[in-house]
Amino acid sequence: MNRRWRECMRLTDNASSPLEKCVSAAILLTLAVIAVSVLIVQRRYHPAVQIAASVSMHTIGDADGEQSVPRFVPSSLIRLSAAESFTPDNLYDKIDGKAELYLAAGFSNMRCQRYALRDAPDQWLEWFEYRMNGVPQAFSVFSTQRRAEGEPLEFVEHGYRTPNALFFVTGSSYVEVVASSSDSALMEAALEMAAGNVASAEEASGALAEMKLLPPQHLVAGTQSLQTSDAFGFDQFKNVYTATYRIGAAEVTGFVLSTPGAAEAAVLAEAYEEFLLANGGKKLNVATELGRAIEIMGTVEIVFSEGPVVAGVHSAPDRAVAEELARLLKAHLASQ
Repeated sequence: MNRRWRECMRLTDNASSPLEKCVSAAILLTLAVIAVSVLIVQRRYHPAVQIAASVSMHTIGDADGEQSVPRFVPSSLIRLSAAESFTPDNLYDKIDGKAELYLAAGFSNMRCQRYALRDAPDQWLEWFEYRMNGVPQAFSVFSTQRRAEGEPLEFVEHGYRTPNALFFVTGSSYVEVVASSSDSALMEAALEMAAGNVASAEEASGALAEMKLLPPQHLVAGTQSLQTSDAFGFDQFKNVYTATYRIGAAEVTGFVLSTPGAAEAAVLAEAYEEFLLANGGKKLNVATELGRAIEIMGTVEIVFSEGPVVAGVHSAPDRAVAEELARLLKAHLASQ
């Protein structure tokens, strides 16, 4: 029997061509590679689960000596990554494309860290805390990136949420909490984390006093903004507070900025008029008390000074709307 078997195998080998032998060997090798790959994948955990498992045996910032970036972290979350820190020199490494916005506004440093739900480690969020040089600077980067579709946060004056993220100002920091999904449990944890950190934040100096210079009448809620430099393309306009007003059916921008004194304010208002005229603007005749009016690119600008404050109307659709908002600004500033 064995002799016959060996003879059959010898005949089979002799009948196989070199090409057939090569093809057979290649098929066997491929099958072996697939089998090994399947075994490796079966033994490998999801990265989030793997990292979460490594930290789930201790509380955040305890035995390993590492402190979490947020001051308060709810018990429903576990740390998913070590804290990262970025300075003006390397902020581009983390947010390339947006770093210039923060650097121009007065950026100190940024720290970030990831957390996951304790009961569902594949649901995670990342906390970004941008420490600015003051409250106005923090408000500036918040307001210039504000999303129109955001819903206000109840626990903080300047803050809003989207389906999977929170954005707010606390002290001199601007914070973003970005979640991997809009999962309800994950967003509840994010809200608890944010509210706890706002409640425990230290008072920061440098309140937004100039915000009170914007009249509340006809103000579109949540549209206040601070442009720290080159507002409206004019390089002498720095730290300009703006807001959108609804005048009739039109929405138009009002603005204010403080200067050291009345003389400086008058000079700056005149300089803005000259800037507009140099860029194609044309003077309009308006009531003397309303200041200077310029028609430019199909819109109307008005600028005036009231004591140490420069104020005005930007990009109004017509003269009547511009004059109505200018009167509102003028009356409000006179009452301060």
